[in-house]
Amino acid sequence: MQYGSEDAGSFTYCGNCGSINCPSHTKIERLEGTPICTGCAVTDQFLFKTKYFYSEANRDEFQAQYDQMPMHEKAMENKPLVAGLLTMLLVALVAILSTVGI
Repeated sequence: MQYGSEDAGSFTYCGNCGSINCPSHTKIERLEGTPICTGCAVTDQFLFKTKYFYSEANRDEFQAQYDQMPMHEKAMENKPLVAGLLTMLLVALVAILSTVGI
């Protein structure tokens, strides 16, 4: 990417630290759903996926919510992982059924 190739509309203001960031340095805060820059965000892993938070208090509040979630809701925190596991399971099932002759 060349310097200055993005238009001003693609930049996001981080309400947490006051910086203005390009899309590659901005994530969505998991608890509040608002943009936050990757430089000031508090991160944690939930089902092998990094989530971004404004503060440790937000992270701890989400952790409490996450602990109360049923397993199928926890799985939806990392949709690509779940999709990959289901695809692998389906391929394995088809392979087993084809070797059995069904």
